[in-house]
Amino acid sequence: MAALEPNRYPLMWMNGESDRVALYALRDITATDTIDVVQQFTVVKRAVIMGTTIAAAVGASVSNTTVTVPAGANRDGAYLLVYGVAGVA
Repeated sequence: MAALEPNRYPLMWMNGESDRVALYALRDITATDTIDVVQQFTVVKRAVIMGTTIAAAVGASVSNTTVTVPAGANRDGAYLLVYGVAGVA
């Protein structure tokens, strides 16, 4: 498990002032890697990943503002769609 550096999950799109949806491009991820989206969210409610090895949209586990990459990912590229409570930024 590794906490990903922000340059490995750039923000591609975001919308919302109270509740928020954001799309991130994930680079070189492996199962159990973690992504902290505290810059855009105060609490994450749902997260879905679609990757190159994970060929379908798969729910990811969340804890506060941290998303954990689900089993099956192995040096993947992927997209992460996050829904939650907007942060102050």
